[in-house]
Amino acid sequence: MTTPTGGATRPAGTAGGARVGVVGLGAMGLPIARVLDGVLAYDPDPGARDRAATAGVALAQDLADLVDRCDVVVLSLPTPDVVADVVAQVAASRRPAPTVLDTSTIDPATARRSDELLRAAGGRYADCPVLGRPEAVGRWTLAVGGDEDVLETARRALAPVAARILLAGPVGAGQTIKLLNNLMLGTINAATAEVLLLAEAAGVDPGMFVDTLLDSGAASVSGLFRDVAPRAVAGDFSPTFSLHLMHKDNGLALRLADSLGVPLAVGPAAQHLNTMALAAGHGHEDSIAVLRVLEEITGRTARRH
Repeated sequence: MTTPTGGATRPAGTAGGARVGVVGLGAMGLPIARVLDGVLAYDPDPGARDRAATAGVALAQDLADLVDRCDVVVLSLPTPDVVADVVAQVAASRRPAPTVLDTSTIDPATARRSDELLRAAGGRYADCPVLGRPEAVGRWTLAVGGDEDVLETARRALAPVAARILLAGPVGAGQTIKLLNNLMLGTINAATAEVLLLAEAAGVDPGMFVDTLLDSGAASVSGLFRDVAPRAVAGDFSPTFSLHLMHKDNGLALRLADSLGVPLAVGPAAQHLNTMALAAGHGHEDSIAVLRVLEEITGRTARRH
């Protein structure tokens, strides 16, 4: 096979004899494709295909070509609507349909509908969202929503990307865990931005505040704080996890809460800050760019002195 954008090709990878393909080569999909040796991949975005080809990932000509050649299809896609569209195409492409392992972050209802559609086409589905940052590929945790059989398929296909692959429950359970995790991230992110700005307003160097906390052993110091706070006070808002994605994921979590009749207070407040920063044009920056909208409102700048 030749790639449509150039670059080296490799024979399609296998998981227990099944060929593996990856659809979606963004922030998480490209690390997955790079770690799965010999994987076949596709993304409709030419830029994403170029980056994958440069990394030595073999590319399918299109989605139908990938589905035709792979028995296990790993999805890493941006929104529930995109997942639903791709799953519908996968289910219609061949009979029986392949097994789909969905590492995207979507809502549990979309996961369950995807499962029903693929089962009707003779395939299988599991939601396998990633707990971990892109650079930690190989050490991720995958919370799998599905049955024991599809869990074993996920363990064979995705072992190189995750240190832990756990059965969370039926289809949708993995996505529930991921949304709850990202809602906590959103609140920690928002609180971090607020305390950095408050330190500046109180006359304390935000950089000194961060330095003091990082190795203090204080219970308030999370992994996210360690990642975003030093970069924020340095003025580095290049995206590791974009504000746009944080807003999307937190919105899914809040809609889940509404559907279950669970009243929340802290999560909606953090999402309000996300929405303000998104409206101010910071969506493609890192999630901690919520600090920038607070700075714009107050006229203060929370940077290392």
